[in-house]
Amino acid sequence: MLPEFGFSITPGSASGVADELRRVEKLGYHRIGVWDSPALFREPWAVLAAIAPATTRLRLGTWVTNPLTRHPVVTASAAATVDDLAPGRVYLGIGSGGTGAWNLGLNTASLARLEGYVLAVRGLLRHGSAAFEGTDVTLQWAGERDIPIILGAHGPRSLRLAGRIADGVVIGLGVSPEAISGSLEQLAAGAAGAGRSVDDIEVWFTCFWFVDERPGVAVEHGRWASTAFALHFVRGGVEGKFLPEDMKAAVRQLGETYDLTVHGSVPESKQQEYVALAERLGVADYLLDRFVFAGTPAEVESQVRRAMSAGACRFDGAIDADLPEHERRVSSWGRLVLPRLRADSPVSAS
Repeated sequence: MLPEFGFSITPGSASGVADELRRVEKLGYHRIGVWDSPALFREPWAVLAAIAPATTRLRLGTWVTNPLTRHPVVTASAAATVDDLAPGRVYLGIGSGGTGAWNLGLNTASLARLEGYVLAVRGLLRHGSAAFEGTDVTLQWAGERDIPIILGAHGPRSLRLAGRIADGVVIGLGVSPEAISGSLEQLAAGAAGAGRSVDDIEVWFTCFWFVDERPGVAVEHGRWASTAFALHFVRGGVEGKFLPEDMKAAVRQLGETYDLTVHGSVPESKQQEYVALAERLGVADYLLDRFVFAGTPAEVESQVRRAMSAGACRFDGAIDADLPEHERRVSSWGRLVLPRLRADSPVSAS
C-alpha cells in the first residue's frame, strides 16, 4: 500500500487558507485538518467553510475539536453544514481537549465524557437524535449523514477507546518503530473488545515535518518542534507510552515547562529555550527521532519508509505556523518528498 499524507494547520484568515488550499490540493495530499483552539486561532468551522468550495478532492475537518467547548448538537450541525458545501469529504476529528480547552481554564475531558460525546455526535448525524449526559438532544434539519469520526489519541487508554468506537484515529505517540508498533497493539486490543480489527479503522500517525535540500537545515527546525510534542506526551503521565525508563523524568520536566499561550506560533526565543533545555536534559536526539521527520529529501524518505516498515501508512504533518509559512512548508514537502514515495520502490540513494 502506498502511503497517504495529510496535514493539519493553525487556522489563518479564511480567505488566505482557502487560496492556499486551492494551490496545495494539486500536490497530492489526501486530507487537511484545522486546529480548534479559539483563544489562539480563528474559528475552525468558518475556515473549513471557506476551504470547501475552494477545493474539489481534499477531505477536510477539525483536527481536532473537543467535548468541552462545543455542545454535540453545535458540532454535529457545523459538520453537516460544511458537508453541504463539500459532500462526502467532511470528517470530524475529536480529542479530549488540549490547548483549545486549557487556555480557557478547562481541564482535559475524561475518556468517559469523550466517549459519550462521540456517540452523541454520531447519533445526531446518523439518526437526528441522541442522548447526552442524561438529556435527549436532536438535530432535525440535517437528515442522515455518514461523517466519519476520527479520535485523537495520545495514550494507551485513548487508543483502546478509539479501537472500540471510532471510525479513525490520529495517533500522537510518535513515528519511531517502537511507538508505532506499540500504538497499533493498543488500538488492536480496543478493536478486538468490540469485535473489530485495526483494518476497520482509518489510522493516522501525526508528527512534525521539515525538509530542506540543504543538509542540516531541516534538522535544526525539527529540534525545537519535537519539544512541543512533549506537551501532549506528558498529559496524563508518561506511563504506558513506550518511553525508556531513563527518559521519563526528563521528558516530563520538559513537557511541564511548555508555554500553552504560544502553542502553534512559538517565538524563536522560546524555540531556542526549549532546545537548550532538551539538550541539558539529554532527550533532544531521542525526541527528534521519535516525533519528527526532518532532513534532506533522501533523509526524510528513509525516515518515512522506516515508519512504514513498522506498520504506519498514513501520516499527518502538524504545521504550526502562520501564513505564508505553513504554505511554504506544505508545498516543500509536497514537491520534495511526496514524489519519492508515490512509487513502491526501495529507499532512494542520497
